[in-house]
Amino acid sequence: MKLWNKIKSELLIILTLVALLLIGLLSWLCSTTTKDFGLNFFTEMLGVAVTVIIIDRLIQNKEEKRNIPQKLAAYEDVRLYTSRYISFWTSAYQESVPYDEPGSIEEFFSENGMSKILQFLYMDSEPNVVPPLKWWDWIIQNAKEFKDNGDKLLDRHSYNLDPKAFGFVHQLTESNFNNVLLKSSSLRETENLWNFPNIRVLGSYSIPPQKEDFDAILGLVKWCNASYLSLKKYSDSIKKVTEYKPQVNRKMPPKCQIPYDVLEQQRMTLIEFRQRNK
Repeated sequence: MKLWNKIKSELLIILTLVALLLIGLLSWLCSTTTKDFGLNFFTEMLGVAVTVIIIDRLIQNKEEKRNIPQKLAAYEDVRLYTSRYISFWTSAYQESVPYDEPGSIEEFFSENGMSKILQFLYMDSEPNVVPPLKWWDWIIQNAKEFKDNGDKLLDRHSYNLDPKAFGFVHQLTESNFNNVLLKSSSLRETENLWNFPNIRVLGSYSIPPQKEDFDAILGLVKWCNASYLSLKKYSDSIKKVTEYKPQVNRKMPPKCQIPYDVLEQQRMTLIEFRQRNK
């Protein structure tokens, strides 16, 4: 809103100066009676226009330099948030999906890439973290982190964060996908309470990410890369966002892939349950 008001104010000043210049030019060239007045008025307005433009540019440059520390702080928080999001989901893929990783980050954060995690990630298995815990708890812990850290980021940088980055972070913190992940434990508890069988992979307790979610994380990556290039001259310690690098020669089958015999047993149990309760 402040940016839009600033643009409108600058546009009004420019239009006013152009109108005054045109008045002076017409008075100078189109009438002998106002020729001298028009010439003087035109040269005066031209001088004013040049002065205003130069002063405005100097003020803008000073304001931009004054805001550099805030921009660096906002960039670092967004970079950490984005890097953590990428690292979590790429590790989930590596630990559960029996296929090569997608060749690019755009292919990874797509319906085809993320759906494989939902299909193969065995929720009763344990991720490579310390202390040991099940994916049930690890998923919820990270979904809560994405929600809480995103909200803190938006609150902390509400006045100086680029509107595009703000919108991308907000999309990820409020996405239906992340909200359902936060409730996955409740779904499991309901199943256990009523003895409902299920195939215990992530996809049975979640919904797929939406296109808006993919656009948000990819948008944050692009924003971080562009911001790094513009801000690196101001800081020697600035870091790039995590680079997506497909892992090659992974051990198969992955540690957290649902075992084939477990998958078949749970599938048959679910089919039998549905047949009994038609």
